[in-house]
Amino acid sequence: MRPKMIFFASLLTAFLISGNIFSQGFPGGDRGRNEMRDRDQIKKKLNLSDEQVDKIEALQLSHRKEMINLKANVELKEVELDELKGTINFSRDAYLNKVKEIIAVKDKIAIEQANHKMDIYQLLDDNQKKEWNKMSRMMHDRKHQMMRKMRDKDFN
Repeated sequence: MRPKMIFFASLLTAFLISGNIFSQGFPGGDRGRNEMRDRDQIKKKLNLSDEQVDKIEALQLSHRKEMINLKANVELKEVELDELKGTINFSRDAYLNKVKEIIAVKDKIAIEQANHKMDIYQLLDDNQKKEWNKMSRMMHDRKHQMMRKMRDKDFN
């Protein structure tokens, strides 16, 4: 009788634990679904035409490819900096030049992101631009609110 109780107790425990694990989802598992839902909501709010949607999707694909290359370049430059710091006697100039290379690529990323936003913005009519600006302010405020919460959480 005792072995059966132990077996059922461990089975029940395993069942409860697995239920908890799967109810939380997998890391990044809903990410694609959430992005699609957000895009659909933005499309509806802006009342985009099919032509606008097609152009924006083409811009986004091109932008994603460029960002992958630039971010990989930043990582490569950071590895080169780590490599330099691994040498025994590196110069100030060599170190500063590597840091400047990293900053230059990060600046290029920021410019590319701004250009991408403006490329999309130019596809919109005046009513869509008004809604875009309103949504941008809301997202900006939400982002800063989250950052404040995280900062406050770290200091408490």
